[in-house]
Amino acid sequence: MRVSNVDKHTKDDEQPVRLCNYVDVYKNDYIMPSMSLMRATATKDETERFRLAEGDVLITKDSEAWNDIGVPALVRESADDLVCGYHLALLRPHWGRIAGEFLFRSLQSAGVQYQFHVVANGVTRYELSNAAIKSVWLPLPPLHEQAAIVRFLDQATENLTKARASAKLEIDLLREYRTRLIADVVTGKLDVREAAARLPDEVEEPEPLDEAEVEGEAQEADADQGVPEEAEA
Repeated sequence: MRVSNVDKHTKDDEQPVRLCNYVDVYKNDYIMPSMSLMRATATKDETERFRLAEGDVLITKDSEAWNDIGVPALVRESADDLVCGYHLALLRPHWGRIAGEFLFRSLQSAGVQYQFHVVANGVTRYELSNAAIKSVWLPLPPLHEQAAIVRFLDQATENLTKARASAKLEIDLLREYRTRLIADVVTGKLDVREAAARLPDEVEEPEPLDEAEVEGEAQEADADQGVPEEAEA
């Protein structure tokens, strides 16, 4: 297990990299070089130490809530410049003992998540220590059973995964449209004067009720609720 110290800064004496950051892991189950990732720089030693390999699993080790910590993501593809960013822990499966896909699914399970939640340290911000991550208990069936479990879960969650991807795409498109619409209006590319002219100058507010109307409505409400007249005081 390795905890990354690669920050988001760009320095002239370092080599360019693409950072897989906290948000990338928190919002995605799978990490791939084709994603839109932040460009930064890292030293040669940092690049070698925190370069992501296929089958690696990343987890978020910090959060503002104790029950929102230890979120995992699986590295599906690797690249020479793809590096693990700050606030993340890099877990590299032990070859021959546990597969990356199974480790990822295990870390998603309620039992493992509960272990992370109860050992999270903090008050306004919570974190997982290196010891807490290393001491978590995981199921470890034979490799062929691990593969069978992963296949079953992939098939069982296929429709949900597609629905999530479709919803995410629609949300991204709506946000892009909103941003472009605002920019077009502000820069004058879109003329909204005609639409603005049709808007009312003032919003008409309802006239206040007089005392007689208020008293009448109160009596009607009491009658609906079966309150006898003598109970009214």
